[in-house]
Amino acid sequence: MSGAFFNNINMMKDIILAVVLLIILALIWVAIFDTNRFTVSNYKYKNRKIKKPFRAVVISDLHNKKYGPNNDRLVEAVRKEHPDIVLIAGDIMNGHPSADLETAFELLGKLAPEFPIYYGNGNHETRMNLYREDYGNRYDEFTDKLKELNIHHLVNSREILDEYGVEIIGLDLARNHYIRFKPETIEKGELDKCLGKPDSKKYSILIAHNPYFFKDYAEYGADLVLSGHVHGGIVRIPIINKGVLSPNIAFFPKYDGGEFTEGKASMVVSRGLGAHTLPFRMFNPGDLVVIDFER
Repeated sequence: MSGAFFNNINMMKDIILAVVLLIILALIWVAIFDTNRFTVSNYKYKNRKIKKPFRAVVISDLHNKKYGPNNDRLVEAVRKEHPDIVLIAGDIMNGHPSADLETAFELLGKLAPEFPIYYGNGNHETRMNLYREDYGNRYDEFTDKLKELNIHHLVNSREILDEYGVEIIGLDLARNHYIRFKPETIEKGELDKCLGKPDSKKYSILIAHNPYFFKDYAEYGADLVLSGHVHGGIVRIPIINKGVLSPNIAFFPKYDGGEFTEGKASMVVSRGLGAHTLPFRMFNPGDLVVIDFER
């Protein structure tokens, strides 16, 4: 074969290699860009049980992420929405013995004087409580701070907001419901035993960090479920907008982010604001959720 033929082959290889390198560099840029920004997702719900319109901002899965110095970008974004309440759907910090709590405390300390906050645990908060031999008194430090800031900490408990005709219920799931590959199922009646029945005359908002059990939450009787945990699937596939991987190592999780319905119940799954274990996001910026409730 002629030298020209081999030169063409080598040129094609160089072109392919250059294209591959450009794609890799582009994906790295997207990951850096998306890991350090967030967008706002808006939802609206109407129900006859709601007495008065109100707006809620939902924060989930921050995992000690900082958007600007002192999380100023995130705080300003919350203020810009003028919420009546702020709802925390868990995992604001990292549940690791060496991780700090100051980032979470700093954010909550800025928001608490301005907005009523209702805080539901995620698996990272629960982990600090369960494994005290590793975490020492970190969970006590955390709960003491919430009390100091007058934050309503909902651990298998509820708060009634009579003004709005609403009850907010916080579910603290056991660790066996978070295990990888296949979380253990929720037994029939388990939610009733943990939480008591929802008030049929109130609009029930259930903060349940793990969306995997949406059918159980719907059967329980929640009107709206607020979840996170899945981080939007970490990497989302453009065009079809589908998440790739959940924290329990399930590919293409059903409840990856956005709005879902089951019977009369609705669920909003925040894609979260931070990252954990796999410390990046791709085609999947952070998610600040804003919900308007109307009669």
